[in-house]
Amino acid sequence: LKLQFLYLIALHSRTMGQIFSVGSSVLTYYRALWLLIRTSGGYPYDTLRQVCAAPRVPYWDKYEKAAGSVLSTEASKRLFTAVYFHTIGLTFKLWHRPHYRCAHLQQDMLDNLRNVSLPGTGIPLSLFCYKLWTLKAYFWFAHPLVTAAAAWNISRSPAHAKDRSLATIFCDELLAPGHWFYLWRANSVLVAAHYDKHQGNEKVTSQYSYENKWEFLECGIRNKDNPTYAKMKMTPVYEDLKEIVVKHKNIEGGMGVHCFKNALHGGDWIIQERLGNAEEIQQLLPVDAPLSTYRVITMVDPTEESTDKRYKVGTVVFRAGRSGKATDHSAVMLPVDPDTLQLLPGHLHTNWYQVGLPGAATLTTRQVTHHPNTDFPLVGRKLRSAQDAMDVCLEAHYRMIPSVPVAGWDVAVTPNHGAVLLEANLSCNYFGGVYNQERFAKICDTYFANDCADPDRMGASPSPRCRAESTSDGVSTLVSTY
Repeated sequence: LKLQFLYLIALHSRTMGQIFSVGSSVLTYYRALWLLIRTSGGYPYDTLRQVCAAPRVPYWDKYEKAAGSVLSTEASKRLFTAVYFHTIGLTFKLWHRPHYRCAHLQQDMLDNLRNVSLPGTGIPLSLFCYKLWTLKAYFWFAHPLVTAAAAWNISRSPAHAKDRSLATIFCDELLAPGHWFYLWRANSVLVAAHYDKHQGNEKVTSQYSYENKWEFLECGIRNKDNPTYAKMKMTPVYEDLKEIVVKHKNIEGGMGVHCFKNALHGGDWIIQERLGNAEEIQQLLPVDAPLSTYRVITMVDPTEESTDKRYKVGTVVFRAGRSGKATDHSAVMLPVDPDTLQLLPGHLHTNWYQVGLPGAATLTTRQVTHHPNTDFPLVGRKLRSAQDAMDVCLEAHYRMIPSVPVAGWDVAVTPNHGAVLLEANLSCNYFGGVYNQERFAKICDTYFANDCADPDRMGASPSPRCRAESTSDGVSTLVSTY
């Protein structure tokens, strides 16, 4: 069956070069995967980089300053390939290792992949996570077929194909996938590996507790009068209100009465004011839309030598809430260009969440440019409040979780309080945002090459064995996830 799929791809390849590219990609895939499987992730990362023909530099910033060079497009892609395979290898290695929010990584995957399906099949991805051997079997036997089918489907959509041939799409998806699901798993595995590396170092591992909503808000409450934390604002809570009673205006017999005890006074409920949208955000939404937030991902860039430059924005996404909804969890998500602050075309990823519902209609993501309730055009609109959201997230990463490699922040921008943090997500999702793929690969590569050590403890200069291909015309651009 694999040979038949590859034959079809080769048949639709326009040149012998494309046919060779497909064969070379499949060979690289199985060479790398064999290393991962036979060692269960216990291989030197540099060995994997050699298999993938990736540049081998342990500390990018110092190397580039010395060499005065940038990566070629091909070298950048091979680096991303090495990072991609290492996230799979680390998944094997960390399978039964302690995880920061549950017993081990396997349990975290079972919990979080049960509502995510292979597009078009309805099969939950958690199905492959019940045993380590089933996950390995999936990658060895099924994943190339899934990739071939996905490539075929992508090639039929001009918006997704982007003028690439079927062979090119297949090679990209097999060795350097750019969809949101992989980036989510890459971030999840990076923080899991970092947490595992620092077991026993409470100063580092305690920072992972802030993914808990209550621990997160308590940190804000403790530091609200601390001038050092003045720029790090969180959603306000009612601190002095011990308990509230909520009554329905018509239901009788005591059945419409509900009591909620404040978590600050020994209860289970976080009692807060319901916040509204800032004016520039509300103008884009239906009148009855819920609080519509930003998802901002920040990363600690270990390739930067100075601490003040180390915390960087990875991506920004605006959630445009829908009419009549209580929250923005069913929102339309559009990337924000971090430089111009303009909204870019977004994608609906609901096709990944159709568990038990197979069908051709769920094969690809759908592009979004207008609000679905009002047909109001969103693309091109400038949201100045996105800058406020990015600023508060960078400050929070530096103040709250300075050692954690990556974090996703949910931020609301309100009329009365400005930009306020709602929560932090450490195994974070890009939600279709745009990002600098080369910088992302270099950050991950540097962590992996240094066994997830803290940036200040990483190597000071490239090893004599390291090499990197360079070109004078390499340019890093923002890449859209899908």
